[in-house]
Amino acid sequence: MARKRESEEGGAPAWMATYGDLVTNMLVFFVLLFSMSTIDKKAFSEIAASLSYSLINLKSGDSIIDGSSNSIIAFDYTKYDSEEAEAKLKEKYIEAAEDMVVDSERKLKDREMDETKGDIREMIEEQGLGDRVQAIEEKDFILVRLEQEVFFESGSADILPEGKQVLSALAEILRGIENEIIVSGHTDNVPQTNKRYETNWELSTARATNVVRYLVEEEDLDPSLFTATGNSEYRPIADNDTPEGRQKNRRIEIKILK
Repeated sequence: MARKRESEEGGAPAWMATYGDLVTNMLVFFVLLFSMSTIDKKAFSEIAASLSYSLINLKSGDSIIDGSSNSIIAFDYTKYDSEEAEAKLKEKYIEAAEDMVVDSERKLKDREMDETKGDIREMIEEQGLGDRVQAIEEKDFILVRLEQEVFFESGSADILPEGKQVLSALAEILRGIENEIIVSGHTDNVPQTNKRYETNWELSTARATNVVRYLVEEEDLDPSLFTATGNSEYRPIADNDTPEGRQKNRRIEIKILK
């Protein structure tokens, strides 16, 4: 008997089905990562409230389960012989759940600040300002320190075009955060001869105010996040007895609180 010819129907090879499933799973995985990275404070508050409500209403033998129906927190109140003891245990579970939410929120905030710091340093490098602009991280804030020469002429509080360019680039980085920002002006100890500003107090305050006004009025950042302060010559970072030291002391500092 003649052998039947094998089917000549077209179609993708079998391995393509497995490959397609793998690509789909990877897509779902990265979408999940993205959704986790964009959780905001409101979402965390809702999670905490939901956990608190659930824990308060749980009875002995109940549990919280995950999506695969596996218990992740089980509750056994049978060993407690009073409602008071049971209530105290529930309070402990609620506190633990809230701590978990706060800790997760703090980690997201820390990551956001790390990204902000990295973006600022990248901007400084791109604009070739490494010798006149610094980004310094401290425990409670990120400090952007800018020398006067980038922003102002001597004795003036009018922002130079180069300074506006730097502020516009910085505004794009600050636009996505909700942290409090303190802008402070600093001078050297040379007395003012400009009739417009009687002392370095007025000059340093005017410079900080103009920086804030530019960020708010020209770049449309949230004014409620900003504070402008003038510190005159009284917070030097270098020796005012040398020209190099005085140059470092004439500066604007933008402090982004964590």
